[in-house]
Order: sequence, then C-alpha cells, then structure tokens
Amino acid sequence: MSDNVKGYEIKRAIAFENDRGFTLGENPQAVQPFATWQFTEDASGRRDYYWGHYTTDKAAATRDYENRVSEYQHDYRISEKSAYRYYSTQRPVDIGTFPKTENGPLYFVNFDKRDSVEQGRFLAWGYLVYDAPLTEKQMADYELRAAPGNPDRKAPLREPGESKSIAARLAEGTKQAARDNATRPASERSIEKDR
Repeated sequence: MSDNVKGYEIKRAIAFENDRGFTLGENPQAVQPFATWQFTEDASGRRDYYWGHYTTDKAAATRDYENRVSEYQHDYRISEKSAYRYYSTQRPVDIGTFPKTENGPLYFVNFDKRDSVEQGRFLAWGYLVYDAPLTEKQMADYELRAAPGNPDRKAPLREPGESKSIAARLAEGTKQAARDNATRPASERSIEKDR
C-alpha cells in the first residue's frame, strides 16, 4: 500500500494536476537515509521516480522537499491534483484503520510521530489519499479527519450580490479608504491634518 522507492519508505508525497509530483523518503539502513525525488505518474497510478536528492540530515531533506514543491508550483503555476486527503488523528495508518473503497486509498503516509498538520490546526499520525470523498460515516467509523483543502470542503464561490463576511467587508473598506485618500489632492490632506 505505502510506496517504497529504492528501499526508502515514502513519508510525504504530493501530486500535481499534470501528473508530476515530489516525495520524501527514509531508509534508516542507507548511508544517506533521507531522500527526495520528483516523479511522473501514469494513468494507472504507477510512478516513475527520478532526480533524487540524498542526505544524512532529516531537516535538510524536509526543507529540500518543501522547496522543490513550492518552486515547482511557482514556476509552473500548477495546483495539487484533486485528491481527497484524510488525516488519521488517533493512530498510525495500519491494517484495519481505514476504509477500503473502489476509490482507494491511492496511497498513505505515516509520520514518525503525531505531528502538527494544516498549519498547526490539529495533530495527526499520517494521512490517506483517495480519488473520491469518504462519507461522514466512514470518517467517523475510522476517526479520520478530512483536509480542509479537499475539493468537497472548499468554500463555494459566492454569487454576485451574496453578502460577504464582516471581515471581508472591513478589509474591502480599508482598501477603498486607502485608494480614496491616495487620489485626493495633497492640499486637501494637509488641511485635514491642521484641524
């Protein structure tokens, strides 16, 4: 189930809409136990790994993985593949700890320890990736938590005329006031200061 590349267990992975992505792997038996790779994924989901970067330092490998991902996203202006990520918040992912469906899981990743995810929103032991969303019952039965960025969890686009949140309206008002102030002649602004 979990990918293995040249003896390295995949600890983190991301796939983009163009069927390319990056992974971070670990092999405690290797001379350089941490590595990152780029990969290409075919229609059947098989991945071809290449351009490996190897190191003895876990923190350096994690930085390399994050840098490769962000540079690729920036350079190619591409988004993560529409997949559904579910965090295992109570235990590491193992046999019997997740639902098996026709849509996956495609793969899973276990962390070394319970770790902070989603910019510190909660802690998880790892995550699973599916092609389609799980039901609320499936998530509850296996104590999984959906990633806020999943396609079915993203905030819907507002229709014209729909009311915006107070914070959004305040932010817009602040920007408009700054624009209005910038377009006023300097003489008007200095007179107001003198009052």
